[in-house]
Amino acid sequence: MAALAVTAWIELVPLSDCILPPFTSKVTRAAFARLWGVEPRMPKRRASFSLLFRGGRPLYRALEGRGDAGSIRLAARRGERLYCRCSLITPTSLELPEPTGLVRVGAAEFEARVISMEVVEVSELRASLPRKFVLRFKTPTLLPVPGRGSLLREAGVKRRYRLVPDLPLALKLLAYDLRLQGIGLIRSSPRRIFAWAYRALAELDYRVRPVTVLYTVREGRPAVERGFVGYVAYELLDEKSDYAEDFYRLMGYALRFGIGKSRSIGFGYVEAAPLPDASSRES
Repeated sequence: MAALAVTAWIELVPLSDCILPPFTSKVTRAAFARLWGVEPRMPKRRASFSLLFRGGRPLYRALEGRGDAGSIRLAARRGERLYCRCSLITPTSLELPEPTGLVRVGAAEFEARVISMEVVEVSELRASLPRKFVLRFKTPTLLPVPGRGSLLREAGVKRRYRLVPDLPLALKLLAYDLRLQGIGLIRSSPRRIFAWAYRALAELDYRVRPVTVLYTVREGRPAVERGFVGYVAYELLDEKSDYAEDFYRLMGYALRFGIGKSRSIGFGYVEAAPLPDASSRES
């Protein structure tokens, strides 16, 4: 049986005012485990658990300056509706979830229910994008630069991600990950899809900013990551190439699983839409 891509949207309603984890995908994973009755233990590259969303905005704790990370609080109100997405690749279909369930994360309690599900064969993943489109980076996106690791180690630096969008690089990294998983979604090699995308994707507009996000606090010390959020408007200049079909397939994968590093825990969440009028482009 062909591998399946499963995407589920979950609604969570806090039963009282509560403090959320600094990076709210922890709640998403707990909701998945409660509703499906299983812990999400598949390989990281085969699953993505989004942050919680409130009114279309992701919930995470951004740090500014050198303030005390422990003093920052991310709260939810009793009765408000929060949403999250779970995406995973599985060799077999999932059991149907429970209709509703009580989710506990720390002192917070939520009523959770699945509001929609999509199940398709992985080979059918494809995004229908117009020639001009906007790609929105909704959560901090972490794009590692291949080959940089040795230089960072020599400098005594743990990591440095790109702080500006690089869609050709993101596509190359996705293609490489799919190859490692043995998933034949595209025919092009990572190197060739990068070279084609570098020529074929023209930036028309952008609004991007770097952001430092608090992931957790370990032994009183904040664990943070620094990436970027915002949007870029693109024009696809080469719609008729065979590489364009691989581009649409990779984007279909990215829109469900994210791009860049740590997308399994909610980094690199992206959305795409036709290019709107200039007056309506907001990050």
